[in-house]
Amino acid sequence: MPKKKIQYRGDDDERNSVYMFHNERYDVHLFTNADGWNQAMTTFDICNFPHRDDWKVYVACGQQPTNTSKKGRYKYE
Repeated sequence: MPKKKIQYRGDDDERNSVYMFHNERYDVHLFTNADGWNQAMTTFDICNFPHRDDWKVYVACGQQPTNTSKKGRYKYE
């Protein structure tokens, strides 16, 4: 199987997203920084985990909406 060349898309201002792969059976979490879904799945495939149906994928984008001030406090405190 030939390897795909992973290219940076540059669509998120030089920030990668954090993908969390969660194994529901064993409560194991795998975190990876990736530039897009394909790069995250390539990292997951390298791990060669059995039973792919046991895993769920979550993503934290580079720009998250927050309700905090610059000092890390909630605005409504």
